[in-house]
Amino acid sequence: MKLMNKLFSVPLIGIKFLVSILLVWFALAFILDKSYSLAQIFGSFLLSFIALVTIFMFFFKKKFLELFPGLKIVWKIILIAYIICVVYVFVQTAMSIWRMDDKNKTQTAIDFINSQKINLDDVMGKNLPPKPDQMLNDSIIAGIDANNNSIRDDVELAIFAKYPNSAKIRAAELQYAQALQLELTQVFNSETLVVAIKKESYGSICIGETGPGISLEDSREEIKAGLSVNDSRRKEVEDFVINTEIRNKRQTDNLKYMTSYSVPPNEHCDIDLSLLPN
Repeated sequence: MKLMNKLFSVPLIGIKFLVSILLVWFALAFILDKSYSLAQIFGSFLLSFIALVTIFMFFFKKKFLELFPGLKIVWKIILIAYIICVVYVFVQTAMSIWRMDDKNKTQTAIDFINSQKINLDDVMGKNLPPKPDQMLNDSIIAGIDANNNSIRDDVELAIFAKYPNSAKIRAAELQYAQALQLELTQVFNSETLVVAIKKESYGSICIGETGPGISLEDSREEIKAGLSVNDSRRKEVEDFVINTEIRNKRQTDNLKYMTSYSVPPNEHCDIDLSLLPN
């Protein structure tokens, strides 16, 4: 207490006036804002209290307590409340900065996930990467992506090896593989998980468009056989991508971010499959 009294008795008039003006300005900025939310009212009170007590300590405390020594106990109570408020403001400011940083990080990840799409060069093999070192590739979750298309190189090569004569199936499976890879590497909260899962849903639906045509007029066996083909293609991509314990664990850990979402009826395939030759 003596140290604080000594600190505020230092005759730094210029600094005192500057601090006082800034505090009053912040307090008025809150008070004059017309939103009048509960947080706004609380912030106005808090900053006004801090501003008034600071100004009092800067300019009036010493003489006031000399004139009214009986109020020293009241002043100590106010001073304790003042210190608590100052600490609270600093903590809230730090948390606000942290939340803003987290929000920016989330938006950056969402923008990146949404920007990743399969292109025709990917489908036709013009960007095929070299075969990676499998031990190095499987030592980390992200693996190796030498051609930077957000598809792990070993997965990309496996899809081409499985379907060398079908650009349509490659396009759909590469899109689904890319979405699964983005979930493994870009998800860290509910917002990013929802965006990644939506992208996976589009890839999954796109794979369905490569399978045998199914209609309500088909027999039960034909429908079951068609669905089985689509399911097996999705499963083989999932097995390509989620091929290690650490990747399986990451996908499982992401479930803690799960929340409700809906998939808009957009175009599901990154590339129009009807434009591909086979």
